[in-house]
Amino acid sequence: MANKQQYFRIEPNWFFRLFGAPVFECAIGEDELVVQGYRTALCELNAPPSLVPGFFSAGMSLAGQRLASGLPRAQVEQCIAAVTSVWYTTRAKQMLHLRQHIQSQLIESYLRERIWKQCKALAAQEISRWPRAIEPGRLSDEQRQAFLYVRQVAAWDLAAVEKIRMEFIGKQQRQYAHFFNQVESNPLTDKQQEACIRMEHNNLVLAGAGTGKTSTMVGRAGYLLASQQAVEAEILLLAFGKDAAGEMNERIQHRLGTDKIRASTFHALGRHIITHVEGAKASISKFADDEAAKKHFVQQSFNLLLAQPGYKNKVLTYFERFQYVEKNPFEFSSEGDYIAYLRDNDIRTLKGEVVKSYGELLIANWLFKNGVEYRYEAPYEIATKTLEFRQYKPDFYLPEQGLYLEYWGVDKRGNTAPFVNKAKYHEGMQWKRSIHKQHGTLLVELRYADHQAGKLTSTLRAKLHQHQVVFEPLPAEAVLETLKEFGAVSALADILTQVMSLYKSARTDQNAMHNVLQGPHKALIEAALALVEPILDAYQAELDDEIDFEDMIERATQYVEQGRFTSPWRHILVDEFQDISAPRARLVKALRNAHQDAVLFCVGDDWQAIYRFAGADVTLTTRYQQVFGDTALTKLDKTYRFNDKISDVAARFISQNPEQLPKQMITHKKAPSAAVSLFRTNDSNALERVLARIEQNLSEPKSVFVLARYNFLLPDSATLQGWQRNYRKLVISAHSFHRSKGMEADYVIVLGLASGEGGFPSQKITHPLVDALLPALEPFPFAEERRLFYVAITRARERVYLLADMAKPSEFIKELLRDGYDIDKDEFDTSAQQRLLQILTCPTCDSGTLQRRDKGAFGPFLGCSNYPRCEHSENPCEQCQKPMRLVEGWKQCINKACQHRVPVCQLCGFEMRLRQSARGPFWGCQNYRKSQQPSCGYTKAVDAN
Repeated sequence: MANKQQYFRIEPNWFFRLFGAPVFECAIGEDELVVQGYRTALCELNAPPSLVPGFFSAGMSLAGQRLASGLPRAQVEQCIAAVTSVWYTTRAKQMLHLRQHIQSQLIESYLRERIWKQCKALAAQEISRWPRAIEPGRLSDEQRQAFLYVRQVAAWDLAAVEKIRMEFIGKQQRQYAHFFNQVESNPLTDKQQEACIRMEHNNLVLAGAGTGKTSTMVGRAGYLLASQQAVEAEILLLAFGKDAAGEMNERIQHRLGTDKIRASTFHALGRHIITHVEGAKASISKFADDEAAKKHFVQQSFNLLLAQPGYKNKVLTYFERFQYVEKNPFEFSSEGDYIAYLRDNDIRTLKGEVVKSYGELLIANWLFKNGVEYRYEAPYEIATKTLEFRQYKPDFYLPEQGLYLEYWGVDKRGNTAPFVNKAKYHEGMQWKRSIHKQHGTLLVELRYADHQAGKLTSTLRAKLHQHQVVFEPLPAEAVLETLKEFGAVSALADILTQVMSLYKSARTDQNAMHNVLQGPHKALIEAALALVEPILDAYQAELDDEIDFEDMIERATQYVEQGRFTSPWRHILVDEFQDISAPRARLVKALRNAHQDAVLFCVGDDWQAIYRFAGADVTLTTRYQQVFGDTALTKLDKTYRFNDKISDVAARFISQNPEQLPKQMITHKKAPSAAVSLFRTNDSNALERVLARIEQNLSEPKSVFVLARYNFLLPDSATLQGWQRNYRKLVISAHSFHRSKGMEADYVIVLGLASGEGGFPSQKITHPLVDALLPALEPFPFAEERRLFYVAITRARERVYLLADMAKPSEFIKELLRDGYDIDKDEFDTSAQQRLLQILTCPTCDSGTLQRRDKGAFGPFLGCSNYPRCEHSENPCEQCQKPMRLVEGWKQCINKACQHRVPVCQLCGFEMRLRQSARGPFWGCQNYRKSQQPSCGYTKAVDAN
């Protein structure tokens, strides 16, 4: 036995010797105990031995096991005392070593989640080996302090750990104060410094707009070098585009004085890994970084495939049945929402007609394709207008056969959509049937139930055949030419281009493809895939031995995961992390896993995640810890770009979505009053009025961004040049919301804040196949469109101007007004009509607004903005021609200077007119007819309230 110090040999009492009790032997060393020939490390014992008293003798117990009995008590007590003394010495030594180990973790580096949990577990384990009450005098002062320290570590919680971390961060800030103060043109803020110093295995920095994201990236790389935690070759910096990477390289070289840290795009990283593993430069296709070339190839392949009869028929079937995404009208709670769906997705027939239901679309397309001439909603050949019903307009009229078609919006049980009055709808159905019966005209009836059963067109064919309608199907070429005229073919080619890259990545994953083919749009998705797959086969053949971007990321990731690529990078810094896609995230994770001590540092802002259409998945940011593991989260919350008034509006607006990570933004600039101005106008010169307003008080040149959701809403270069000549103190440029990200200007003017097709937020439904291949859609309404609006607003340093026509305002403008955001509504003169239009909603569809129409059969009138899908109309004020609104049984002019009002008939709901009789004036219904029917005879006294 090494380092033997004490030896005990104890004879049993004579009585126990009679029964063969053995001699007890115990050898005590510095680090182990040998009892009866069995060796035990003292450091593994959770407690010293204990005395087992007997009537005439004693025994000894160790670790719950009885080792001996029948021994003289005094000798046993002497042995136990010796073992206990050595046990305390050994345990104290272990305690001192553990304290030293833990303290070294705190002094030398940032306390990572994994480390503190390991320390806590070791401390808890050590404390568990000590008795609850330590015998007095057993420990020196140093040993007792070590015990108390380790016991404290065993009780660590997050608050205690964060306190330790902040103490470490403070020491590092003081030690590297000179570096943090001079690494950028302005000293890094405390939060930026904290982000640079935190060294968790996974670090997420939420950098709000204008909070110094790039400075933090540069500061982090510089701090790693200054603190000698890394050398240049161990740092990988990733950006999403060449421009961003180039800008980062310039900043690093200028600020850190080194060109050995190079920002890389994911494209360049993938190529580097593949080349390194394969030993030769990877053969990269031109399609890898040229989306225009890829799009041209897809369109060219599509056109070639159209020459094949089989593919051509698939295309025609697709257009006939699946050109638009169908939504069940029974799932809508209001007529306005259903009309908005039809309107915003611009659902039109192959002839370009606006229809009022998806079923009507299918009927019209089938008639057109089969050469049956029809007229949509043409007035019935005989006047039918009554008090209850307008002039009858059947859904379809076939002039060559004198045949009418009605498509009833009822299911097999006769139910209507929730927003339709079932009793009134059936009353209308019976009235229309009676009209045909009365005048002897032919009516063919179809129902939504036929469409539900998947036999709408087959039923239509059978019923028309009964009426001897001759079908003369149009040649496929003629139908295609019509589709090309409306731009439908090129739009489909654009969808196929977007789908191809997404589908290429997904089809190698059986689970992913299974998910894609599920859901209510399975038939549409299968039809679209049938068009995509031949193009993808042609694309793969064109690639031959080359690889494109999708191949590159997938292959590079596999090489890293398989260990075929030895990563030199222990620190991985990712810029604009909110824009990352799942394949890129998988590559980043593989590189992090390549080293046990690798550190991932990601900077982004989930409030500015606006690239889902390109595959970006915002949940990789909002659920970062779930994806990557233990995470240190730092929020850069001080912005130097915009003032507090812009910040308040922007932050409140974006935070309506509870999935967005909360941030409390602090602004360097303060504004005395609202800095977001709403200009409610339909004036075509409104934008120039804003430019003039901006320039009038300037003493020095200022920059102005004109921003819109879509490029087609922006002014062209000639217009910009004209403005530049007229407003010489302004530097004016125009950008889409997406393009403006990462940029800033003194003033921002936002256009296109309207509802409807081409409006904002966009309510156009993404193609279901594209949607299925993209990251899951967020449940919060308009989540990404909301972030786009946030991006647009936060480009401004001084003031934002929102231009909106209240005849068709954006839902976001309605929200700003409805919820009392701190915006300036009075900077510009606003007409009474613009001020009140937001309350003049159409009483029929409840989503359109009433707009003045000057060309009516009986003069000007007010019509719904959703016309022709909603045909509601009413008269303006006869005194001032302003709109009127219903107030307690009266129609009252909205013009405060006018206040003209007329009563509403309580029988038929029409306005009443002032009439004269022998007894004096009275109110009479305008539907009163003296000598013809129908007529309404309701009257009201002039002085009645």
